[in-house]
Amino acid sequence: MTTRARLVLDDCRLALQMLEDETELRRWRLHWVAAIALIRAVGHVLDKVDGKDTSVKKAARAAYAEWTGTAQEHEIFREFIERERNTILKEYEFNLHPDEAVEVVVSVPLKRVSDGKVLQGGAIFPLDGNVYRPLLDGFREGDDARDVLSEAIDWWDRELSEIERMASGEYASDGGRLA
Repeated sequence: MTTRARLVLDDCRLALQMLEDETELRRWRLHWVAAIALIRAVGHVLDKVDGKDTSVKKAARAAYAEWTGTAQEHEIFREFIERERNTILKEYEFNLHPDEAVEVVVSVPLKRVSDGKVLQGGAIFPLDGNVYRPLLDGFREGDDARDVLSEAIDWWDRELSEIERMASGEYASDGGRLA
């Protein structure tokens, strides 16, 4: 029922794998643009192609109303899938750390030998080689972008399964979702 949307979602998984493997920043950024375009395209393809089936269209529209509402469980749709697509594809701005290496601070407690007082020590370490590509601002700030993309893929997978259940008639008589 959501065959074409799931095809796009499978391509999102491939894009995520390419992001895991790519080490050169400019190429990584191009893979990111593709991944973000694809992750949002799942919903558009669901509506325009899979939605030619009226039961899928009805279920998808009901789901979309929930996604764009205020429910916490759909925040990833509003604050990542939609927002990242808009800032990249409409403004070509990236919410990613811009450098090859990302400096992180490692803080450790140190016990002074002379009096036993505990002090905080720390060091700055550069991480390169595609180990960490953090989001800079907003939703999931500081998290690795690939981790958030992976969660968005999982979110879509769950939502498409729910739409398939709703479209096949497995929903409450009042049109609500089954638990």
